[in-house]
Amino acid sequence: MNISSWPGQSAGGWLWLTLSLGILAAAGPARQIGAAPDLFWSPRSELRGVWAHYYGIPDWAQTMRNLHQANFNAVFPYMCSAGVAYYPSRLLPFSETAGPYDYLAKATSAGQQYGVQIHARMLVLEALFSSDQTKVQLAQQGRLMRNSTGGTLPWLCPTNPYNREQVVGVAREIARNYPVAGLQLDYMRYPHRDCCFCEHCRRKFVHDTFGSGTEVRWPHDVISGAYKDAFLRWRQEQITGLVREIREAVKSTRADIALSAAVFPNWRSAPERFGQDAQAWIEQGLVDFICPMNYTADIITLIGWLQQQRELIGGRVPLMAGLGPFSDACQFDGPHQLLDQILIARDEGATGFVIFNYNEQFAQDYLPYLAMGVTSTPASP
Repeated sequence: MNISSWPGQSAGGWLWLTLSLGILAAAGPARQIGAAPDLFWSPRSELRGVWAHYYGIPDWAQTMRNLHQANFNAVFPYMCSAGVAYYPSRLLPFSETAGPYDYLAKATSAGQQYGVQIHARMLVLEALFSSDQTKVQLAQQGRLMRNSTGGTLPWLCPTNPYNREQVVGVAREIARNYPVAGLQLDYMRYPHRDCCFCEHCRRKFVHDTFGSGTEVRWPHDVISGAYKDAFLRWRQEQITGLVREIREAVKSTRADIALSAAVFPNWRSAPERFGQDAQAWIEQGLVDFICPMNYTADIITLIGWLQQQRELIGGRVPLMAGLGPFSDACQFDGPHQLLDQILIARDEGATGFVIFNYNEQFAQDYLPYLAMGVTSTPASP
């Protein structure tokens, strides 16, 4: 069945389709909705994934069992950030609050048992969930980003050689020690435009842009002065260069690992705002697939993002649509909205989807609902 022939292929059509099936009015759990979702197509080849915490709910065995029963085939759990790991790492401090467990080993073991792929997610540059002590140490070592007024941000500066060595080493460590299907880069960016203006960045920007002998009023000239555009392009190159180093390290360790990235949805504005040039990563062959975080409850916005992404990808890599029923950016009324977005993503050329994120409500209400139709048959990722 080709869903492009359905009335739901346009934005208005999707609304007509959901209304005609009575799904839109049923915002409650799947058991209250009835059999309407079983009218939908379930392809045999598709990545069906979820973003997740480092822990399973209530444990990884039950999480994998739930996903397997609903014919999902991939999980993207965060297993480290810039200052903490949830597995025994040689390069990062182990979490003080998570307990003495190797969560990555538990996830991969349960995934293998139920046939669900693990794509370990690195929160690459932000020190999320790190202890206060770790953040203080990173600041004292001069490894954190600085804004234009000299304030310290809880993000690793990507020009600091030690930071780059650590990030690349962590990626290699996971690839070498765990049977993961993939590694996903998240928070591979700057937090905003007002960074980084540390001493490492000043020296490297001047060297890379002018060589020696050029005076730059730092940071004035790169914030609003003559070198503003050059600085923004240079920031993009720092992030892209780090992605390249990670890819080389991972592929030289295990060539079969898929390297992906979770990225912002608007690829025309993200390079300037966040230094994140996902299109360049794709064009340079640095990622094996891409997961734009298309978090919106508005289907017109979703369609616009997907069409832009498909155009800029140009068929080079698979597009896995990130959908966010539980994201901060939007809150869905129920699983019917996610069903609509999955159908839209398929119709717009996505070869898979990743849902943010796995929680009790998703397991209880969303998975059974999707399994009645859009994921009713197993699929190969």
